[in-house]
Amino acid sequence: MTVAAYPGASLQAQAIPPVETEVVKEAPVVRKLALSGTVTSPHASPISTSVEGLVSSVYFDSGAHVQQGDLLLELDAELEEAAYAQAEAQVAQAAAEVDDAKRRLGIAESLAKRKYGPQNEVEARQAEVEIDSATLESFKAEQKRRMAVLERHKLPAPYEGVISQRMAEVGQWVAPGTAVFELVAMRDFRVDVPVPQQYYARLRDGAEVAIEVDALPGETVPAKIGALIPVSDPDARTFTLRVLPTRDDIPITPGMSARVLINLDTGKHDVAVKRDALIRYPDGRITVWVLKDQDGDKASVTERRVQIGLAFDGYVQVLSGLKVGERVVVRGNESLREGQTVRIAEARG
Repeated sequence: MTVAAYPGASLQAQAIPPVETEVVKEAPVVRKLALSGTVTSPHASPISTSVEGLVSSVYFDSGAHVQQGDLLLELDAELEEAAYAQAEAQVAQAAAEVDDAKRRLGIAESLAKRKYGPQNEVEARQAEVEIDSATLESFKAEQKRRMAVLERHKLPAPYEGVISQRMAEVGQWVAPGTAVFELVAMRDFRVDVPVPQQYYARLRDGAEVAIEVDALPGETVPAKIGALIPVSDPDARTFTLRVLPTRDDIPITPGMSARVLINLDTGKHDVAVKRDALIRYPDGRITVWVLKDQDGDKASVTERRVQIGLAFDGYVQVLSGLKVGERVVVRGNESLREGQTVRIAEARG
C-alpha cells in the first residue's frame, strides 16, 4: 500500500477535478446520410467473336487475369488463310501487269517522239496502264478484306480484367453474338447507390462523400461523386448516385455491398458542440455542463438541458439551451455536481 507524502494536497486535487472544455461555436449544419450501395465495374460484358467458325484453341479459363490485347481464343482459319494467299497472289500478278503496261507505254512514247509510232498507240497504252492499275487496287482491297477476316478469327481481350466465365470449348462452333467469355474489369470500381429524390438538387450542387466496406472495418475510404443518374424509380422515388473511390488499393470486387456516407450542406449555420459534451439520461433528457464564474484555471459548473438536432463530424447541432461563446465540458463530465468547482485542463491531442 502506497501512502501519499502530502495527503492534504491529494485531497485538494480530488476535490477539484480536472476537465477539458470547449467554446460553443456556430458552424455549418451538415446532414449525414448513410446508404447501402453495390460495387460495380466500369466494364463487365459478354465477349463474342465477330465471325463464325470452329474453335481451335482456348487460352484462358475462368478466374484468369488478362491484359488488354491478350489472345483469348482462336477459330480454325485454314480456309481463310488459303483465301488470303490467293488474294496475295492476285495482287502480285496485277502489280506485274501494271509494271508491264507501264513498260509498253514507255516504248510507245519513245517511238512516238521519234515519229516511228502513231500517237493513238500511246493513248492505248495509257488506257491499259489505268485499267491494270485499277485492277491492282481492286485486288489490294480484296487482300485487305481477307486479312481483316483472317484477323477476326483471333479474339483478343478488349480491356484488362478477370474472366468471370468461360463458355467455349475446343471443337465448338460459334457465331457472332454467341458469348464465349464474360470479362470484368477489376480497376476503377464505382459504387451505385439509390438516393431518395428529395436530395437530388443538393447532390447536384456537390457534396462530400465517403465509402465504408466490410473488408476494411472501422475505416472510411475517401471518394467523390462520379455521376448523378437522373432516372428515378417511380415506385421507390429514388435516383442513382455513382460514387468513385479515390484510392486504388481497396479490397473490393463487383457485386459487394458498400455503405456510402454523404455529407449534405443544409445551407444553415447553427450552434454546435462536440458530441462528448452531451450527457444523456434514460428518461430522454440531454444536458451539458456549462462553466460559470471562471477565475483563472478554475470555474464552477452548472447543468443545462439542451435540445439537439443533426449530428455531423463529431459535432451535434444545438437547437436550444446554449449560446455561442459559452464554454462547456467535453471531458471529465461524467460525475460532476451542480455548482462544483473544476480545474480547466489543457485539451489532449
